[in-house]
Amino acid sequence: MVRTTVTSARLAETISTTQEKINCLFMKDDRPKTLAEYARKEKALQKAKGKDISTGQARILRITNDISQAENQFDLIVAVEAACAKFDHFDKYTHDEEIESGVAGVLFFQLERVVTSSKPRDSEIELLVSALEMVHRCSCHSIKNSIKAAGKYAAFQVPCHIVEKYTRYPQHHACAPTIVCLVAKLFTNFTKATGVMQRMAENYDIILVMVHVLECDMHEWVKMEAINVLAELAYSEETNSVMIHVDGFIDALTECANSSNKKIKEGSARAFLNLATAAENRPILGSRDDTVNVLLKCLHESSNTTRKCAIGALGNMSACEENKLRLVNYGNGEIVKTLLFAARSDVNKQLRKDAMGVLANLSNADTSCLLCTYPDFLNSLVTQAACDAQLEIQRGALKVLRRMASFVDATVPCHALLLKALLKALAGKHAVAHVVAALKDQSSKPANRRSLAQFPGLLDALAVISLEVEDARVNAVKTLLFVAYQNDGATYAASECVLSALATAAGLTKKKDVLTRFAAIKTIKKLALREDNRAAMERSTSLLVALKWTVKKAAKIVAITDTLTEFLTGSPEDMLDTVFDAIDGELVTVIRDEDLSALAHATLLTIIPASKIHD
Repeated sequence: MVRTTVTSARLAETISTTQEKINCLFMKDDRPKTLAEYARKEKALQKAKGKDISTGQARILRITNDISQAENQFDLIVAVEAACAKFDHFDKYTHDEEIESGVAGVLFFQLERVVTSSKPRDSEIELLVSALEMVHRCSCHSIKNSIKAAGKYAAFQVPCHIVEKYTRYPQHHACAPTIVCLVAKLFTNFTKATGVMQRMAENYDIILVMVHVLECDMHEWVKMEAINVLAELAYSEETNSVMIHVDGFIDALTECANSSNKKIKEGSARAFLNLATAAENRPILGSRDDTVNVLLKCLHESSNTTRKCAIGALGNMSACEENKLRLVNYGNGEIVKTLLFAARSDVNKQLRKDAMGVLANLSNADTSCLLCTYPDFLNSLVTQAACDAQLEIQRGALKVLRRMASFVDATVPCHALLLKALLKALAGKHAVAHVVAALKDQSSKPANRRSLAQFPGLLDALAVISLEVEDARVNAVKTLLFVAYQNDGATYAASECVLSALATAAGLTKKKDVLTRFAAIKTIKKLALREDNRAAMERSTSLLVALKWTVKKAAKIVAITDTLTEFLTGSPEDMLDTVFDAIDGELVTVIRDEDLSALAHATLLTIIPASKIHD
């Protein structure tokens, strides 16, 4: 197990390099023979050459030399105690100088020598690990250089051997908690460098010994440090992390998440959140009842951090298709109920928003019908979509409703419940455009059109919106058009409100509204196939005036690529997809006034005899 040959060579190279840096500052006959001797000549150097090497740097070099030259236990303890007194600060730039001096390499070498000796002493190990932890409070770049210089064995495996020793029989070593805690802090310092963190996440031994810390009879403050290491390593995204496959890892983390200690619970929730960021981990986490249960418990904690991490972990897990139905069904809807409560009542604005995001993630073809039938689910969403004081929460609730609307259609019994909820949500000032867009999506599916036409008050509500809400007008008219084209070729009986709205849309005069005019006139033409609708249209002066005005008007309206023939003969889906692509600026040909006039003229002929058109 002893690897002192390689390490000694590396140490010798470090000391030699440092000695050369010193020697180059002196005349040949005046060069100090040791690093310690340099400290005595430092003042003379400053007077002669300025501050090329500061007093602090000189002390670091002297400490490095004293540690490297220590030949017995007493000398080593004295040297490392002096190092600890010097290095116990949080100025990372000074720590960078310490790393550059080679002191980390010397400490790693001495630690390996002591650990692999026949009679390793706890006091020496504690001092060496403590000094290493202090030195590695440096920058990410210096950590990377230090680990590269020390090597994987000295930096990773030796500390793992130490933790394994002191967690196996902690009762036999009074210093065990302190030493294990220091190693965990050292590993946490290592994780500041991304490349080093990724290598650690691939190291089975590091994760295993940290799991052993959680499993053994250690103080809670020691376990907290181990959880910090695991939480950091769990966030290694671009790596083949072995964490979730380490024996006992999830069990130990779940047990810690059930701890009464607030900090341990927070750290465990953070570890679960970071684990769930990796897509390959989500099915494993979602399949474990104990994991789901502990995260659900965390949602009820008073700590904002714990609740935020738990919601984030569930959100990541719910992004996995395999988990959605299982999470919705868990505990007879307990997760859904808890998320609804958090979205409605949590004092933390961000947590409310996150809870809404998880509910949106949970919605898919398998779960949306279940969610519609959960007690108070739709009512709660509608209330928040229409009335919540925070605009972001309104938008989150609307996102959930629209996502569910994309999965629920007229073939399932809960379709009417969804339509009722969408209709109620129209009461919200900021909800109208989103809800109308959801209804437009619904109407684009032929199987839904009869249900939409027959739902009490829905078409009239769309008509009113087209008159009063400019931002929603296009989708409202488009929805009326889609619903007019039912599967069997039939159409709906239009109320006076709907006819009035269509007449207004057909008579719009602004250039940007030309496509809305097309949709409205196309709808009127389809509705006129019903005798009762024709009679009502013939009595509507405003509708006839709008159509006659369109017939007579001569002006270039807007640019699109498709010909009028496609507008007049295509299905409403084909026609309006082209029309609204033009609004987005994707199409570039001209709709001529005579083309728009032809559509209006054909509509007039459907409503009234040709002999009466000019009367």
